[in-house]
Amino acid sequence: MKKDSLSRRKLLAVAAAGVAATVGGSSALAQQRPLLPQRRRALQFNNASFYDKDGKFDVEKAKDAIVTLCKYHGYQVYPKFRERIWVSDYGLGKFTELGLACVIHHNNVDGEFSYMMLDIFLLPNQMLPEHWHIKPENKPNCAQKNEGWLIRYGRSYVVGVGEPNLLPEVVVPKCHMDGTVTVEHCTVADPGDFVPLAELGSRHWQLAGKQGVILTEVANAHDGPSVRHSDPACNEAFLKG
Repeated sequence: MKKDSLSRRKLLAVAAAGVAATVGGSSALAQQRPLLPQRRRALQFNNASFYDKDGKFDVEKAKDAIVTLCKYHGYQVYPKFRERIWVSDYGLGKFTELGLACVIHHNNVDGEFSYMMLDIFLLPNQMLPEHWHIKPENKPNCAQKNEGWLIRYGRSYVVGVGEPNLLPEVVVPKCHMDGTVTVEHCTVADPGDFVPLAELGSRHWQLAGKQGVILTEVANAHDGPSVRHSDPACNEAFLKG
């Protein structure tokens, strides 16, 4: 009986030592080779892919790119999302450098209470051109647009009136007034940051970071004809479109 008991104790001790060795070995190995965070491939888009052989802007391919941007960041691509996307290259033929895609969730232009909410999508390093807003005509419930932007995914350089402080990475594309703007006060905005319009009626623009940006705009209701762009070419294309 004593012998039996001793054998069992030895057996248990050996088993426990084996488990400890295995756990200890795994732990040591984990310390030597720590797990690295999963790295996603950088988003890249080729400007030529958004135009046909005659140089016409392909809206459907632009929508494909926006869906890709959304999936990359984990923004939910819900049913009918794609058909609700409005997209423009402002007639400049440089969509990867300058353009806009948005989904308007609500724009209460004719209601008693004037409000709107939309999501904006910019591709990597894409500029939303410099613009400002005038008071809508024939819309008695609409005041001059006041707005602010909540960053959801990615980074945006939100630029408006104020002391010029553009960072080296904030480069205005050549297609926008030969690489120029009129306002240069920049706020670097990351997920969770909210940036309000600096002054009512003031000019403003945005530039997406390296992985693009998805942001929510909140504002009082507004309409397209009341938007004005600093770049005459952008202004003409937008008001026509």
